[in-house]
Amino acid sequence: MANTSRGPRPVADGLEIASGDIQVVSRVVQLLRLLASNGTIDLVSAAEELGVGKSTAHRYLASMENHSLLQRRDRNRYEFGVLLAELGTMALSRLGVTDLAGPVMEEISVRMRQTVVLSVWNGQSPVVARVHEDSSRTAHVSIKVGSRLGPSTAQAVVFWAFRGESLYRFGAGAADATEEELAEVRRTGISFRASRTEGVSAVATPVRDPAGRVVATLAIVGIAQFVPEGSDSPMARALLAGAETISRRLSNPLEGAAD
Repeated sequence: MANTSRGPRPVADGLEIASGDIQVVSRVVQLLRLLASNGTIDLVSAAEELGVGKSTAHRYLASMENHSLLQRRDRNRYEFGVLLAELGTMALSRLGVTDLAGPVMEEISVRMRQTVVLSVWNGQSPVVARVHEDSSRTAHVSIKVGSRLGPSTAQAVVFWAFRGESLYRFGAGAADATEEELAEVRRTGISFRASRTEGVSAVATPVRDPAGRVVATLAIVGIAQFVPEGSDSPMARALLAGAETISRRLSNPLEGAAD
């Protein structure tokens, strides 16, 4: 008589997976969850998580890298791949954020003559979801959709400052910011960061959904000499107004269609 019991069932190497699950899918999900918690994974941590030998773990990591679920941070460590960033952007699009942000970003970009960037959170860092690139200046900033932004960026500081009010879960690590800076960002809604080595500055603000949760950041990124510091600068005010418009249109999408 066939065994009709439900629930977890053991597999050959000792890993338990739920009845009805496909083993390879279950293991990929395990590795992605481990990655979300730790920021990176390596061969040893992957093997320990799955309860398999290193050769088996290596095959999983290599296959996930081949399909852009993972990418190498260095020789031994893997991080989120481009496909995951794209899937995250698609999921956010279902909320309407990226579509509704487009016209607002274009208006800010034209008025401020700067590149405007919408970013989402992937569990560990901001990921660029949409860009409206300024080309009115000979020198301007170009950013690719799917790019991961570092912990010292204005967008990372915004996400981390408002992590208690966020749609997202946060893994290990933190933004490169002091508690005083995070408190100031929460007070003003604005984060400003300048990279002396790259000559680029950014100012960012949170975008909220109808429930008040932070779902994205809206930022101006440009050549440092053209991006003024301060939470009351024209660019900061334009971003605050733009983020408010996007949030309002998330509650009433027809408002944007009527413009």
